[in-house]
Amino acid sequence: MRPAEQETTIADMFDRIAGRYDTLNALLSLRQDARWRNVLVSWLPKRQNGSVLDVACGTGDILTTITRRRPDYRSLVGVDISENMLTLARKKLGDSAKLQKMSAEELSLPEESFDAVSIGFGLRNVVNKEKALSEFFRVLKPGGVLLILEFFPMDSGILNRLFQFYFQQILPLIGGLLSDRMAYRYLPRSVGTFYTPLALAGRLRTTGFQMGRQRSFLFGSCRLVEARKYSI
Repeated sequence: MRPAEQETTIADMFDRIAGRYDTLNALLSLRQDARWRNVLVSWLPKRQNGSVLDVACGTGDILTTITRRRPDYRSLVGVDISENMLTLARKKLGDSAKLQKMSAEELSLPEESFDAVSIGFGLRNVVNKEKALSEFFRVLKPGGVLLILEFFPMDSGILNRLFQFYFQQILPLIGGLLSDRMAYRYLPRSVGTFYTPLALAGRLRTTGFQMGRQRSFLFGSCRLVEARKYSI
């Protein structure tokens, strides 16, 4: 498939699973997803009247957490390629965030307009990841911060085998029973083809970012990565 067709296929998949997406995230992560989002939001740089863009915002959980925990952020924007996900996000957020259907690869947003860009469990679903990272860099203000929360391929070992069994076998089974089997087969496969942490760090540096903190969850299978746009 051509890239545009791939993105449309992914958007259609998320449209299908939107209704049960939050429930399954909580169930399949044993409710750890909320804790991980709280850590991400706590890493937002302190800014008076701060502005944040949440890419692949889904049903709006990161933005909802920001509204609760970070009153210093007054301008909230969320973008996603799934209209059904955005519909659910609008119900949660009301007028507290501006939500738009938009590709991470082509952000129709002004240069240097955000103090922070976040993306939670969405980068691995972007077709052209390098282009998306360049877009994140473009819309960040000098000194702005990019926060990536994502699953990564794990090193070999017993924990990796246990995690892979859960991710490749149990997750698609539960997801298939409660939602869409094909979608929950795709999601684990997307992790296996994603950057390793080292490769992502290299790509971020190539894009122009300076690497910051990292924090691991689930024995390293999930990581929060911070990168900063150089101030000039």
